[in-house]
Amino acid sequence: MKLILKIIICTLVALVLGIGSALWLLKLSPVDKSLVVNGPWRTSLSIGSAQAGNYLRAWVALNGLFALNKTETVYFSADTDEDGQALRSGCDYRVEGRDMAARWWSITVYGADNYLIPNEAMRYAFNGRDIAKNAAGRYTISLSSTPKPGNWLPCGNQGQLYLTMRLYNPLPEVYQKPAELELPRIIKEACR
Repeated sequence: MKLILKIIICTLVALVLGIGSALWLLKLSPVDKSLVVNGPWRTSLSIGSAQAGNYLRAWVALNGLFALNKTETVYFSADTDEDGQALRSGCDYRVEGRDMAARWWSITVYGADNYLIPNEAMRYAFNGRDIAKNAAGRYTISLSSTPKPGNWLPCGNQGQLYLTMRLYNPLPEVYQKPAELELPRIIKEACR
């Protein structure tokens, strides 16, 4: 009887530790050795490829809803500004850039829950076709909880934020040198 009780206890402890550690790991971030950092932006060229391991695939299934294959889209994410400070809805940011090396691109803001942020303007993203640009082809997005003139991306009162930039049908240079691409800058202007 004691042996059976020991086996049951050991099995339960193993299950709790195994499942608990896997869930904890998946909540943190993907385990990925091909992570590329470019300013505040991060990407993985393993996401959506055959090289993605089981933990990375599970992380994408939990956090990257409807993610496409690597041959179709490259995703960059940012949860900090240029100074490495966390993006927060209590601050105003300026996102400055130019068209990306892709057939179509977009920048979307999400809350900490990985969902779009509800707002009266019903504005959740900008893309290369609907964003206002200057004569040099550059754009500025105002990321703020208060309305701004021009390209305003509302961030509500979500607390922590993150941006996702999608490059659909990217040019070869995106795959070859993602750390050297000119990606949009994320500049903190003020905090409330």
